[in-house]
Amino acid sequence: MEAADTTEAPPAAPAGLSPRTLLSSRSALVPGLVAVALFVLWAADNGGYDATTWYWGALVLLATLAVSVTVLGARRRRLSRAATVALCAFGGYVIWSYLSMAWAGTPGWALEGSNRTLLYFLIFTLFLILPWSEAGGLVALVVFALGVGVIAVVLLLRLASSAHIGQLAIDGRLAAPTGYFNASVALFMTCAVLSTVLATRRELPGPLRGLLLAIACACLQLCLMGQSRGWLFTLPIVLVLCILVVPDRLRVVAAAVLPIAGTLVIVHRLIHAFPGQATTASLDQAAARAGHASILITAGVFVFGTLIAWADTLVRVPSVSRTARLRLGAAVTVLVLLIAGAGAVAATHGDPFGFIKRQWHGFSHQATGGSGGSHFTVVGSGRYDFWRVSLTALAAHPVGGLGQDNFSDYYVRRRRTGEEPRWTHSLEMRLLAHTGLVGFGLFVAFIAGAVAAALPALRRASGLTRAVAGAALLPLIVWLVHGSVDWFWEIPALSGPALGFLGMACAFGMAQARDAPAERSAASVEPAPPKARRRRIPAFVTYAAGALAFVAALVVLTFPYLSARELAAATTLRQTNPNAALSKLNTAANLNPWTPDPTRLAGTIALNTDQFTIAQQRFRQTIDREPGGWFGWLGAGLAASALNETSRAAHDFTLAASINSMQPAIQRALDAVYTQHPLTAAQVFAILAATG
Repeated sequence: MEAADTTEAPPAAPAGLSPRTLLSSRSALVPGLVAVALFVLWAADNGGYDATTWYWGALVLLATLAVSVTVLGARRRRLSRAATVALCAFGGYVIWSYLSMAWAGTPGWALEGSNRTLLYFLIFTLFLILPWSEAGGLVALVVFALGVGVIAVVLLLRLASSAHIGQLAIDGRLAAPTGYFNASVALFMTCAVLSTVLATRRELPGPLRGLLLAIACACLQLCLMGQSRGWLFTLPIVLVLCILVVPDRLRVVAAAVLPIAGTLVIVHRLIHAFPGQATTASLDQAAARAGHASILITAGVFVFGTLIAWADTLVRVPSVSRTARLRLGAAVTVLVLLIAGAGAVAATHGDPFGFIKRQWHGFSHQATGGSGGSHFTVVGSGRYDFWRVSLTALAAHPVGGLGQDNFSDYYVRRRRTGEEPRWTHSLEMRLLAHTGLVGFGLFVAFIAGAVAAALPALRRASGLTRAVAGAALLPLIVWLVHGSVDWFWEIPALSGPALGFLGMACAFGMAQARDAPAERSAASVEPAPPKARRRRIPAFVTYAAGALAFVAALVVLTFPYLSARELAAATTLRQTNPNAALSKLNTAANLNPWTPDPTRLAGTIALNTDQFTIAQQRFRQTIDREPGGWFGWLGAGLAASALNETSRAAHDFTLAASINSMQPAIQRALDAVYTQHPLTAAQVFAILAATG
């Protein structure tokens, strides 16, 4: 009798990525890639944080969604019950966000925050309704990973060439490309885990798999350069959840060894790539050393990764029993944990437990300072106080919160730190403080419904479909876990991929949930009893409601966008042509009658050009739009004092001091108004300069 064959040929690459298959997936792939292109553009442009950036992206997505719904028509994927709950809960949160303008202290900020929320709703809805195929989903994920990977490689090349290093880092930490350390680290972490998982797919060509591993390595290196303590603390949770979500965990863990090892080889150079308080020459030298080493390591990972991928495709793999796979998986997991532990020890300068103790004490007691040569060893954070005030806001306004994006003025009155944050630095605290228990409940229902809708793809699907659905959830994991201790909601380059690819995972889950009953029915001997016919909503009602929603979204996005453009143009002109800037700010204020930003800037420009009457008018408008803002009262007082209205100036300064007692410029203004009347132009400029 012949011996049983103990080897098996590796699965052939499916034909799912053939041009014909991709062409058949164009109804989902084309609009999906439009959104992915926006994600990458936002990542490269300050994280998409600026209103002039994400507003036009929201309009593009609104048009893309409208066209997709129209073209797909009856071919749109029917929503499962869980997906319906998710979509309705998210839509309810958007509506509640707009309603919060009614009780918000600054309705203009609530409008801007609600429009940002609408943007994310558009992204999720677009990815949810598209008829994704496994090939189309894989291509969309790969394109996103490659786009962020290009940004990472360009940054490494800039480091190696010492090109404008000062623009990349702030306080010895990499801030590019989003302009905020923690957001940049989260972006690269998302790309690293996604690229690693995608690199294990045999459906992709070997060089592309090697390139994905190289991108993962480059992104991990940039994560260390960003020196985010929030990333370091949440990293174990993120990694565990990512491994649990994706299939073929052993292959994923094994693939992660190469980029992790490549990063740890030069960990010391990465952490000290931007030495604090260094001269320009020494900064360029340190950055160039880190950049050269990173490029060499990344290139090496690409070569080895490509060879491994090629061998994975061609070499016959021995058949391994389940017990052996478990043992091998445990061994690889232990190896990865040891490598990660070595990295943690290196990042904390050989004292991980002391690092944790110092960080907790600094977090809870507002300590500052630290030792060592990196931000990882610095202690102290304002988050404890931010979250304390957030819970105070919830207790005072439990149902509706403060109103969307209205945390900053509330915090300034109650703070115990010298900081003036606009955001709560936590997704959960943001939901509670801004939109109360109602908003928090709606968003939790959305996340729960979306995850439930995606679960069938992780449980019932097999092969590429399950892998793509699992990979699509990875950005959400990073966004939720790391975003629990930071302000990532306001950065579209992070929130967009997290919620968009979540919608894709839901789409795959709905396909599995729809196919499963059909399979059970075919296998059943007795036919299922007929279902009672549901009364369908007339088509004209659906079309009318859709058209009305489209027009409403178009209006609430367009006018604030035009206002933001005028504001940006005025900011550019304020030094060279202040009168033209004032004209544009007047237009901006008329286009968006709720936001205080144009009138505040107009008042400042008028003060600097001795147009005190105009300054007083603009600051009074600012107070009407933001009565809880200290700067509007200070500016109005400065203008009144310059016009010799002493009592009015003293009244305004006193109100400004009651809002922000820690601002030294306000006390200077109070002292000056009682000693000399009116304030001179030099005094006005000095006080304005003191405010920053």
